[in-house]
Amino acid sequence: MKYYLLNILQIFLYKNFRGWGRKKTGRFARWCHRTFGGSLTLLEDGFIRSVNLGIEGSPSFSIVEDNIGIYYDATSPSKLEHILNTYDFASNAKLMKDAAKAMELIRKHHISKYNNAPLVDKSFLARYGMDSANEKRILIIAQTAGDASLEYGMARQFSTTDMIESALEENPDAKLYLKVHPDVLSGKKGSDIDIAYAKKHCTLIEENINPISLLKHFSKVYTKTSGMGFEALIVGCECVCFGMPYYAGWGVTTDKVTCSRRTRPRSVEEIFAAAYILYTLYYNPYQKRESDIFDTINEIVKQRDMV
Repeated sequence: MKYYLLNILQIFLYKNFRGWGRKKTGRFARWCHRTFGGSLTLLEDGFIRSVNLGIEGSPSFSIVEDNIGIYYDATSPSKLEHILNTYDFASNAKLMKDAAKAMELIRKHHISKYNNAPLVDKSFLARYGMDSANEKRILIIAQTAGDASLEYGMARQFSTTDMIESALEENPDAKLYLKVHPDVLSGKKGSDIDIAYAKKHCTLIEENINPISLLKHFSKVYTKTSGMGFEALIVGCECVCFGMPYYAGWGVTTDKVTCSRRTRPRSVEEIFAAAYILYTLYYNPYQKRESDIFDTINEIVKQRDMV
């Protein structure tokens, strides 16, 4: 309601329209901008959001503000895509050093978008038959129906079954696992998973678990548009995309679709620097101060350890 009222007022004031991504407030802001001119800024949570889930009221550490589009919509340009197409990363040694340091901290402290899930331990590995050190394991990351990144990430022509079939064909010597979203298992959200087919070919991971901690036990992942696919790249996995998330189309993923606007080969470190540092704004909600990625990671570790 806040952004609807703000945008209605802006029609008569400065015409600075704002809203959330491709949600209703974002669509209304875009309509106002097309109709009345002025400026448009679309918002979304950052890639490291909070200690717990937003739906449970956990305060946010980060936000992105985009005056071109929004990062998960591959059907049109975005500020993040523009950065990746144009920024001279080679000339900014400090930025790249910060990116490498932040990625190492993410691996060390298992930092993800949400940071409430338990880490993989010996009992988890035994429960899912993952305690063999020499086994090649492939993870298929399923998403929920209605995920905006699926609608706008050029992934609607593929199903989870397509990913499973491709993984079977391309990795005949590997053991396949399917990470099922907890909201699908609980019945809160839908999915395109054919459970009978999936169980025939994959071991289903049916519980909430820290993504970074889980990904360290896999060599390759298959996803449509999940942010977990980029976390897989951070920990050193190969990533196959059946859609066009923000990190695809730059040469670090195997892509089943293409985006002609993405014209530059980029490294994982450069994509990280663009998305997590240049594109994202940070605020420490516990200390009530402007923040950066390092303060955010440190605060999440401290708050998580207090739980």
